[in-house]
Amino acid sequence: MCGRYVLEFDHDLYVGGRKVGTDIYNFNVAPTTTVPILIDRINPESIDQESGTIDSGSDTSNINREIHAARWGLLPSWAKDASFSSRAFNARSETVFEKPTFRNAAVNGHCAIPVTGYYEWKTQETAAGKKQKSPYFIHRNDGEPIYFAGLYEWWKITKAESENPRSSYTGQEGQWLLSCSIITMDSPDEFAIAELSAEGLDDAPAMQLSQLHDRLPVPLHFDGSENDALTQWLRSGRIAGEMNVPSAGMLTVSARESLHDIMTNAYRQTTQWTMHPVSNAVGNVRNNGPELIEPVEDLLSGML
Repeated sequence: MCGRYVLEFDHDLYVGGRKVGTDIYNFNVAPTTTVPILIDRINPESIDQESGTIDSGSDTSNINREIHAARWGLLPSWAKDASFSSRAFNARSETVFEKPTFRNAAVNGHCAIPVTGYYEWKTQETAAGKKQKSPYFIHRNDGEPIYFAGLYEWWKITKAESENPRSSYTGQEGQWLLSCSIITMDSPDEFAIAELSAEGLDDAPAMQLSQLHDRLPVPLHFDGSENDALTQWLRSGRIAGEMNVPSAGMLTVSARESLHDIMTNAYRQTTQWTMHPVSNAVGNVRNNGPELIEPVEDLLSGML
């Protein structure tokens, strides 16, 4: 799973080919926090207004990549209040197309969620035989952002939410709120690790991940091309701004095939990752500073 992550984005940083434009520093991102997401949208000027299709004679760059702010934790249209999002910050890949919370977004709302790195807790046994959870920080070894496959959906703020004095959306009835979730998959097993080794790739990060937790956020390969996994995911299913939308069945097939292909190659992305144990202070969301990602000595597992 992924329940906490880090955003250390300078305003000059490019994520997914788009400039962030503002400093974003949050070293302890928790569910319900507002976070940046990437969405591809069809340029309205490239759409033929009569047919609703993309004008083949228009500029080939007819799809724009955009950065939007979204609440982390998906809010399906039928959610009664915003607190629902605290239970929907992760979506299991195995059930994402069937579970009512996610099935609409799984077809109609594909996004990428950029992070500097994320935290995961490893359950270990102390010398006294007690269970103890120790946090680790996972990130790319070159410092570049990691991109996770995500879902987004718009939620209209309800009257009850608007009238709740403790809500962040008091007095905003009828306004639209963008929300998102991160898709997760199984962590690498021994067969996946063996495949990486057979390909001559570094299997050490995958081995560490398999020992750390049984779930993994689905990573997206990004190299700026039209064929990278990030672009493939954003443009499978329904693309934002699309007027002549294919049938629901066709969209579902496209989305399923895309997710399957991405997951097939997902573990290769982990060969560029590294991880180290960090302070237990990250467990308290009120703690937020660069010291949270500093390495500490791991006295239990010797993973450092």
